[in-house]
Amino acid sequence: MKLFSLKKSIGENLLHYIRLNGYTKTSFSKLTGISRPTLNQILNGDSPSPNIYEEQMKKITDALGLPLDYFTRLPSHEQEKWLLPATQYSDRFSGSERDALTRELLADLDELLSVAAFYVKG
Repeated sequence: MKLFSLKKSIGENLLHYIRLNGYTKTSFSKLTGISRPTLNQILNGDSPSPNIYEEQMKKITDALGLPLDYFTRLPSHEQEKWLLPATQYSDRFSGSERDALTRELLADLDELLSVAAFYVKG
């Protein structure tokens, strides 16, 4: 199966799945045994190697008990408004690329906001 050619849409569908099922990136990473930086690569569609990508997707789908091609399809349920990303980043950032620590802190903040939104909703 050629999952690698669909890595961008798979990343979007996987992120949608993670949020709809109440996982944080960290908890999902622990569940699947895939490191957080590698999970971020998969979600962003930035995985460097087709073979490694296929292995990672097999690890994810096996951990969830899903077929390997599950994330190639569009999600079948409508996303609830509270599950949409809570943080919007400005496209007016004047500096160069954000450094790794800043990206990591912003990702962690996104996770905290997602968890908080879950509790506010309930």
